[in-house]
Amino acid sequence: MAKYIGVFVTACLTRRQLQDLVAGLSQEGEVRCEKAYAGLVDGVLICLFQAPNREALNAFCHQHGMVAEHLWRIELETKEDGLVSV
Repeated sequence: MAKYIGVFVTACLTRRQLQDLVAGLSQEGEVRCEKAYAGLVDGVLICLFQAPNREALNAFCHQHGMVAEHLWRIELETKEDGLVSV
């Protein structure tokens, strides 16, 4: 599975609404949110996803009413030995 980072504007959502949204994103399935970071003051949600491809991730985001400001596929990440392929 490929990894992606998505950035979403959440300026109008309350903390409770964010909690509910992230809980829905984290459920097991073809696409899954591994980790989420939310900034209430800045109104932003950053998510680390696992997805088979960008099309599946786009459909997943659409299903949850999320429009990405940015969406990046992650190809390298840090491990003990430095940068390695994902």
